Amino acid sequence: MPLSTSNSDRPQAGKLHIVLLLALCALFCVAVEVVTAHFFGRVSRVEMRRETEYGAAFSIKSAKAYQKKSVLVAGNSLLLHGVDFPELRRALGPGVELNRSVFENTFFFDWYYGLRQLFNAGARPDVVVLVFGPWHLISDSFDGDYSVHMMVDERDLVRFANDTGADRNEMSVMALDKASFFYGTRAEIRTWVLNKILPDLPTLTNHFRFKPALPSDRSVSDIAANRLRLLRDLCERNGTELILVVPPSQDDSGLSVITETAASQGVPALIPVRALPRSDYADSVHLNPLGAAVFTQALAKGLKPLIEVEPTQATIPVPEKYHAAEASSARGETRHTRTALQVTALPK
Repeated sequence: MPLSTSNSDRPQAGKLHIVLLLALCALFCVAVEVVTAHFFGRVSRVEMRRETEYGAAFSIKSAKAYQKKSVLVAGNSLLLHGVDFPELRRALGPGVELNRSVFENTFFFDWYYGLRQLFNAGARPDVVVLVFGPWHLISDSFDGDYSVHMMVDERDLVRFANDTGADRNEMSVMALDKASFFYGTRAEIRTWVLNKILPDLPTLTNHFRFKPALPSDRSVSDIAANRLRLLRDLCERNGTELILVVPPSQDDSGLSVITETAASQGVPALIPVRALPRSDYADSVHLNPLGAAVFTQALAKGLKPLIEVEPTQATIPVPEKYHAAEASSARGETRHTRTALQVTALPK
């Protein structure tokens, strides 16, 4: 009889063990999610910079009421390494509220949907300056799971998957990217760990960069025209001007085609410097501090007339005592004639 009771208790004990194991797994997953979400941005300087810049972009509003312009400068590592941002802010002056958001290894799809997410959340910069090379504009690539997690609005997830040619399995992965911080940023976490273990790894990987071969000029023109039109329409619907900035390259690399295509779409395109000496590059693509200083100075000179604040007419409010005088004149008392004062507000 005792043996029979012992045998009947074994299935119950097995179920309990399974429940406990599942509970421990769930607890572990929650712990990993909480720890990475709250601490990764604190221990990784790159992640902190990305989260801080992109988070601040959500609160950008038009500054025209203050006789200024709010400007969001967005892009990838070409912007990060090619523009001395404090110097650009100084050169453009106090009339421009300059903001930056950089996500390395991003392309057209990343920033088209990144801007959609910002606009959906209520961001309204007066100007968006997109710093892109020709390859980044026409490429069908995007920055993988991390980009989906950070830059794609949940409402745009299906549309993003369709535009990037994702199958059902990849769409499931994208849904997990949005649902979980750890899952969406796992590649960035892995890179951070590798850089801690091998601090010289970035120096090594710089030698692995490839120089993309652009398709024919006609193909570049057609793709660029469609994508610039999408970006322009998105910005116009939200009351924002779009300016494309193309960084210098060691050869033409489609610069002329992109400039002509942008002009055909009504998008201002700046190529402040077409090329720089090899000594101004840190690798085959990115500028070093010396090259960045040259490019930043030329960029500020080219941007200034495009984002200059024009003088506007502002009406000075009339104090309440004048309204009382008008009321008394209506009763036959002393009549006062008053006019609204007009002043021209000059840019600061």
